[in-house]
Amino acid sequence: MDKIEVFIEYLQKEKRFSEHTLRNYYSDLSQLEAFVKEEFDCEDLYAVRKEWVRSWVVSLMKEGRAPRTVHRKVSSFRTFAKFARRNGEMDANPVEGIVLPKLNKRLPNVLPEHNVSDLFADEIFQDDWTGRRDKALLSLLYDTGIRRSELISLKRNDLDEKRLTLKVFGKGGKERLLPLLEVTICLVLKHLEEREAKSDYLLVTDRGNQLNPSFVYRKVNYYLSKISTLQKCSPHVLRHTFATHLLNNGAELAAVKDLLGHSSLSSTQVYTHHTTATLKKFHQSSPLDRR
Repeated sequence: MDKIEVFIEYLQKEKRFSEHTLRNYYSDLSQLEAFVKEEFDCEDLYAVRKEWVRSWVVSLMKEGRAPRTVHRKVSSFRTFAKFARRNGEMDANPVEGIVLPKLNKRLPNVLPEHNVSDLFADEIFQDDWTGRRDKALLSLLYDTGIRRSELISLKRNDLDEKRLTLKVFGKGGKERLLPLLEVTICLVLKHLEEREAKSDYLLVTDRGNQLNPSFVYRKVNYYLSKISTLQKCSPHVLRHTFATHLLNNGAELAAVKDLLGHSSLSSTQVYTHHTTATLKKFHQSSPLDRR
């Protein structure tokens, strides 16, 4: 097993990262490995030097890679180097002090509250078990703000209909208990009652199998496109919308952080920009502005 595979196995077993995240790590590190082999005749990622990482960053920028992509790729190697140093395979951190391209502030895509009301209108969904399954799927995403990977892995016993809670295992296998609206519970229970498939998973595909990333994306994209003009209609839009609507309605930032499963407040603070924008819009339209 090569160095990258050892690291990926660690991320999979110890950190319990999603398959999507693992693929990104493998791709990023394989690209760096190929770069240092071609440019510096070295096949050992443990021997990578700071100036080589700097050259890699320059090369990525010349290729036209987006700043966020460059940041992610360097972050992948930073995590790899941290793992290698902890195991005594590397002495220094080759990423320390590397200057990365400036990131443009990008606000997450969010649905207005009136769009959410439109989304859950009965006429949006087919009047059969798949239509009601789809409504339960979108309701779970918006009601809890869970990630697509978390939705896919939900099991029947993660739902506690009496306490109106849902047990979710997030990044790194961290467990959190989320409150659920009764209407969402009813939608999920209806799906469990109607489907023919005998499965431990909370939601299943039309064929009764476990949900998969592309299935969830297609469903969310299809329904959001019906009620919104957003260019990007991914499952993460519902996570962004959940957080923003909570903050707009007075929720504390720390509480939203815990609900989202963020490890630090800095990840959650991006949603406060939407809240500030809402306040500015309200302020500009106030009667005082027309005096």
